[in-house]
Order: sequence, then C-alpha cells, then structure tokens
Amino acid sequence: MVSLQHIAASKPEDVLSAVREDGACIATGVLSDELCDDLMSSFQPHLDETNWGVDELGYRNEFYGEQTKRLHGLFSKSPRMVDVLTHPLFLSLARTLFVDSGMANNIRLSNTELMVLSQDQGNQVFHTDAASWPRVQQQESDEILISANCALTDFTETNGATRVVPGSHLWEAGREPEEHEICLATMPRGSALIYTGNAIHSGGANQEAEARVGLYLGYIVSWLRPIENQLVTNDPADILALPEDARRILDVSPGGFTVYA
Repeated sequence: MVSLQHIAASKPEDVLSAVREDGACIATGVLSDELCDDLMSSFQPHLDETNWGVDELGYRNEFYGEQTKRLHGLFSKSPRMVDVLTHPLFLSLARTLFVDSGMANNIRLSNTELMVLSQDQGNQVFHTDAASWPRVQQQESDEILISANCALTDFTETNGATRVVPGSHLWEAGREPEEHEICLATMPRGSALIYTGNAIHSGGANQEAEARVGLYLGYIVSWLRPIENQLVTNDPADILALPEDARRILDVSPGGFTVYA
C-alpha cells in the first residue's frame, strides 16, 4: 500500500526531497498547540455564523461539498495568520522551488482557505490545484504552486483526511488513479500536508461526529495572478498593517500592488 513520508518540519531539505519524489509528504511539528488554539479561537465565531454547505464568498457547487464550511479573508479573522504565512518551512520550500530555480524573482501567496468537513461529507472529486492555471501548467515542466494544508484538528482515516496519490505529479494528463494508488494523509494536529500543484488529491469522507479542520495556503511563482485578492477578502487596513515581509508575499505595498515578478 502506498503511503506518504512523515518528516519533521525542522528538516526542509528532506521535506523538499520527499515532495519532489512523491509530490507530497507530511511535515510534522509545523504549528504549535498554542498557535492551533489561537487560530481556532479566532475562526470559531465566523464558523458559527456560517451554515453548512455555504461559502462566505457566495459560491457553492458539488465540488466543495454540502457538509463543509469554507472561510476566506483569514488575515482579518486572526492576527496569528501572519505566523502561518511566514512559517520558515513554507517560505523555504517556495523560494527553493521558484526563486532559486530561476523561475521567478519572488514568491506570492495565491490564497488561503479554512476548510471544515462535517459528518457525512463524502469524498471530494480528485483534482490538481495547478489546474487553476491550465495554460501555464501545461507549458511548464516545473511546478508553479506548492501548497500546505495545516491540520488544526487531527486528520484520521475516518474524519476526512485528504486523499493523496503519491507520484501523480509526474503522470501524463488525464490518467485516473486506481484504488491501490491512493493513500490517506493521516496526521496529528499541528502537522501539514505539503504537496505540489500537480499532485492529485481530494478531501476525504468524514464519518465522525467531530469536524475536521484544515488551514490551506498556496504559494505560487510571483508572475501568476493569485486566486484570492487579499485587499478584497480582508479589510485593507489589516493587510497594510502586516509586517513588510508578509505584505511582500501578499504582493501588497502601502502605495498599491508591487510590480516585481
């Protein structure tokens, strides 16, 4: 049976090696218990105001699931989001893949999303996240996106752990995974599923009474348009108050958007 490697977040070179080989891996010890608690405390009031099967941005279809809640504009919802955005592991992986390789002059955040799966939510359709930029990804042999799905609750076999297909980032377009090629990204709270834009994956099925909560961040080459406009989904004042290194990752400066890609 296929499985993902579990590697300590303090070993970014090993994490990157596993991601290059398998398309994904589990980084352990990424977020502290305190940080997970603070994030959940900040997000909970917004989750309480959101109905199941509803997205606060106003769109919803079968792909997102009827027993899920999804939040955006997270920098205005929690002051601790900046600690996740600028996590040394995430920045190291993105800069090595995109800047050190010569693909881009800098990195950008594409989007954040809080993804909550409730009881009786079924398996999501398999997909790749780089499909958001199909023409570019078809033309580039290198990855243009690296993602982190941080576990704010344990991800287990029965509560909706992400389904991942190791090695699928190297497949030809159109190939569908068979059952023996699929594994579950089970991981303890505070870990993160790290995966490339071409890795095939999907949300899993939750059979438990407790919800599964994942915090997603996607980092892209700086010349791509992000999926989320942080000055629209957040209060602009909150974004402009962030430290300079964080604003640079969000492609925002006090005078407007930057132009260096």
